[in-house]
Amino acid sequence: MPNDHDNNDHDDHEDRTRIVTDEADLNERLGKLEPYLIQISGRETGQMYNLVGNSIKIGRDPTCQIALDDPHVSRVHAELVHQPDGPILLRDMGSTNGICINGKPIKEQLLTDGDKILIGTRLYFKFTYQDAIDQNYQQNLFRAANIDSLTQLYNKKYFVDALAKEFSFSKRQNIPLSLLMIDVDFFKKVNDQHGHLAGDYILKSIGEYLLKHLRQENIACRYGGEEFAVILRGVDQALANRIAERLRLSIEQEVFSFRGTAIPITISAGIASITDASFDTIEDFIRRADENLYHAKELGRNRTVTSQAA
Repeated sequence: MPNDHDNNDHDDHEDRTRIVTDEADLNERLGKLEPYLIQISGRETGQMYNLVGNSIKIGRDPTCQIALDDPHVSRVHAELVHQPDGPILLRDMGSTNGICINGKPIKEQLLTDGDKILIGTRLYFKFTYQDAIDQNYQQNLFRAANIDSLTQLYNKKYFVDALAKEFSFSKRQNIPLSLLMIDVDFFKKVNDQHGHLAGDYILKSIGEYLLKHLRQENIACRYGGEEFAVILRGVDQALANRIAERLRLSIEQEVFSFRGTAIPITISAGIASITDASFDTIEDFIRRADENLYHAKELGRNRTVTSQAA
């Protein structure tokens, strides 16, 4: 995490250089059709995956070139292999829930433009050839719809959609699910004393911290203002409390420095878990985590609350 913003001019120069490089790469690829998978269902709807390469693995394992965060997808579910004469072969790698192309189960098959592919039981993709402009446009649409521009975390819309699916899956399969709501303590004082740019820096830094220190299957979002939400799949209340406390203590010890001035930051956290109570709706689930967050702030902030005091 960056500790100082005195090097803004240097950062701006790097950003401008990156933009020029990206534009040069874009111009070089104009008119060249490249193979893509476009996700057309699930949380990542609209995401595009470039298939240029000799062998591309698809699965839940983070080492896969196309890593899919879905429990119905095997760790290494499928492989895409470029054939010597150009076509791409899709091969099942012994997955649990299989692959279908245009509604038919397959073990391996050459892909043709427009094929609809089902990976597992609920993730659909479209195979297509597109040029760089199409790809760039599609990715920008996805980011604009789902990503908070300041923190680079998922936005509230994405969070609500993701939580609804995780909540339903947890109920059906009887597996743990926890929700962590986080609020930056005394954030208004940061804005008042150091300015809104400093406040933005703090929010961006905490977003970076969450992305870096949470597992891939956990979903971190900016819920609104200085409040963040983390969906913890397969995590019971005890483990959720340990995760929240680790984050809280680490952020308390982190040195946040903006334009040479150190800004001490702490967070408060509230937790709700499927395993510790019965929730009928995701609104009830969110409300419990938010109530526990509010209780943490009432108790003096810089703490985690997993259940309300009697």
